[in-house]
Amino acid sequence: MKKTVNILVLSICIAVANGNILSSCRYERNIQHKLIARCENQGFTSVPRNLRRDIYELILSNNSIHMLINNSFIYYTQMKWLVLTGNNISVIQQDAFSGLNLLKVLKVNDNLINITTIPHGVFRHLSNLAVLDISQNKMPLDTNVPFIYPDITFSSLSRLQNLSLDLFMFPVFRSGFTALRDIKVLNFATCNLHNSSRFKLFNSTFENFSPDLKELYISGCHNFFLMEYGLLDPFPNLKVLDLSKSYVHLYQALRILHPYQNKNMSVINFHRISDNSINENNFPYSVIMTEELMKYLRTICIESLDLSKAGIVDYQKKSLFSFKRPECIKTFIISANRLPSSTADHYFQVVTFFKSAINMKVYDFSYLTVDYIDPLYLDVYHPEVLNHFPEITETHKSPPHLTFAIPSSIEFLRFTHIQIAFTSASFTCANTSLKYLDVSFGVYQNYPDFTDDCGEQLEYLDISGIPVTIITFPSIFMPKLSILKVTNARIDQVIIKGKQWKSFKAPNLRKIDISFNNLWTLEETTLLDQPNITHLNMSNNLFRTIPSFVTKLQKLESLDLSNNLISSIDVTIRFKLDKIVISNHSLILNLNNNALVCSCDTLDFLLWFAKTKVTFKNGDTYNCTMSDGKQTKLKEVIQNTQKYFSDCKATIWLQVGIILVASAFGIFIPLSLLYNYRWKIILYTYRKVRHVVEKNLHKNYLYDAYVSYEDRSVSWIQKFFLPKIEDKWGLKVCLHDRDLLPGDMTADAKAESIQQSRHVVFIITEHFTEGKWGRFEIERAKYEKYTTNFRKIIVILQNIQIKDIPDEIINISSDVYFIELPLDEKEADDNPDYQSQWLRLKALFYLN
Repeated sequence: MKKTVNILVLSICIAVANGNILSSCRYERNIQHKLIARCENQGFTSVPRNLRRDIYELILSNNSIHMLINNSFIYYTQMKWLVLTGNNISVIQQDAFSGLNLLKVLKVNDNLINITTIPHGVFRHLSNLAVLDISQNKMPLDTNVPFIYPDITFSSLSRLQNLSLDLFMFPVFRSGFTALRDIKVLNFATCNLHNSSRFKLFNSTFENFSPDLKELYISGCHNFFLMEYGLLDPFPNLKVLDLSKSYVHLYQALRILHPYQNKNMSVINFHRISDNSINENNFPYSVIMTEELMKYLRTICIESLDLSKAGIVDYQKKSLFSFKRPECIKTFIISANRLPSSTADHYFQVVTFFKSAINMKVYDFSYLTVDYIDPLYLDVYHPEVLNHFPEITETHKSPPHLTFAIPSSIEFLRFTHIQIAFTSASFTCANTSLKYLDVSFGVYQNYPDFTDDCGEQLEYLDISGIPVTIITFPSIFMPKLSILKVTNARIDQVIIKGKQWKSFKAPNLRKIDISFNNLWTLEETTLLDQPNITHLNMSNNLFRTIPSFVTKLQKLESLDLSNNLISSIDVTIRFKLDKIVISNHSLILNLNNNALVCSCDTLDFLLWFAKTKVTFKNGDTYNCTMSDGKQTKLKEVIQNTQKYFSDCKATIWLQVGIILVASAFGIFIPLSLLYNYRWKIILYTYRKVRHVVEKNLHKNYLYDAYVSYEDRSVSWIQKFFLPKIEDKWGLKVCLHDRDLLPGDMTADAKAESIQQSRHVVFIITEHFTEGKWGRFEIERAKYEKYTTNFRKIIVILQNIQIKDIPDEIINISSDVYFIELPLDEKEADDNPDYQSQWLRLKALFYLN
């Protein structure tokens, strides 16, 4: 027994001494069912030796390995992948990789390796290595002398296809690199070049690399340097050229493309190759594209082109959009330049390009005319759905209406943050493949108009930042739309102004974002009446409670109400949220940074919070306000309800007493009010009953009364009649001078207005019959009365004798109600019956 224990202790000591703990690594299988050993972030100081022998991939990144000693991997001869990223490796012994004859991928990037000091034969065991990443390692101490890359060391990697290393000042790649005959990708992942005495990459820099190189990456050189004209001559078959974020200036980048005239290329990535730190006569910060600058690029059959943030401020004819073979282009990104699109020339060049680029799938024409703070760029290699929108720094305005005919091949279209104030913009689609559309944060006087075809394949739509008071919502049918973003769109103004949103149909809509809209209430709309909504973001608004329509979204999985003013959740909403959890098995609710209250009144909510199956995002961090005004952790309050709410029962009995006393007064006072205002209540009730009758008879009146009058009565109507009828009594009347459009001043318009009015009022003066329309309006009123037997005809006589009343009125006097009111209100002082006449008129309006 003692011997067994000693052996066990000795085994553990040996394992610890070797930096190994058997359980530290975990195993998993990749999609080819190959075994992977994941040993990252375990604090290893050396390569573990007690792993399974049949591992296909070993991940040892982010440990504390300083040295790779001889035979470190001798037990893992079947291994194909080895990842040693992010250790502190500074020494690699000559036989460190012994036994790894089958290794295909080796990553020793982000360490402390000086590649000039590693042994010449260190890679000789890696006869099948295809990918080597030895970038982001130690910089040389002296940057003023040529950096000679160890060609003899790398020359043993005859099957290497992909090499990633660092680019140092005055680089020298000697003849040993000619042994890398199969190399296809050369990636300078870290650039340490700087502008020292006009530093230059010469034509001879890459002459010893294989002419079959397909991809060259020189990115992230944030110090301007020069490139000779023939720098890329050694690579006649290049397919991918990436100079992104290297400040070489667009002039130089376009000039070195001459070896690829009339050839095919997959990607040219010139993203942000100009910077405001470069601004001199030969290399100005502001670039105007000319035919001469484009003479090489325009001839290339290029699939993906990224010219974003390249300093372009304008373009001449036959330049930026004048590709010889536009049908080759599938992705074109030109965002974050200061391009104009305000003139007819600019506009027609874009339109012509659109028509000829028949295979284009991705087009990004965003962040134009001004410099933005941290715009979100598209990845030319992997365009993805974007969710971040930076702030606008300044605005510029230019005019016209633009119409874009979207090529049928386009799948991804972005026009976000364009500071050009089009009066409007139209997008037409035919047989479209459009899946992603972003027209957010543009300056439009009218919302961009889309033809119905544009919505057929659409899956993502972003119309954020355009006031909804201008755009409402698109009424086109979008059967495949899954994500909709309408942030910063001032939806609150629609509510204030009482506007209606247009019909919105998207049966497959899953995610909606209406955050940052100053919303305090939200009525049910067709926008949120979609059956399959799973994620709803209403954060950063002014909601004081959860809107009731939310509980109708039975498939809801996530609801974000963070940064609102919610103090608690009422019992009805709580019950329905629990039902959603039962049907969906989960619901994530974010109430972070709300005005939650912990008091006796909200105790039921707090108890529900503790036991509900609803998942609260970051729920442990919520704060609530106590009755004394102090902020406390909600979690602590819930765990100690007896401590915080011990006096709630006494408070309840006090409330009961108050309620009983209040009830006594509550019975006496209403009875008194009922008696004193009994006639007003009767009139109000009668009017409500009349509305029900009208509804059953399918009568839906627009006006309470149509008023017929002649010009002398206009002043009296404005000063006395309208203030009483509309402002005080709350009725709505139709006046032809005010409510009928000038172009509609016809018999048809008047007849329609009388038909839409509950009653007709004639204000008769001695000159009434001299008017153009008086007799016509009388005849039309008679027709409406006798066909429906429901309207009243009320005649207000103003300083008129019997002989001056129109015969058409006298003939139906038995069916007309006469009221006398003076045209000059000063005469009312002499008329004791004046107020009773107004009361009689009111009764006629309210009662049939």
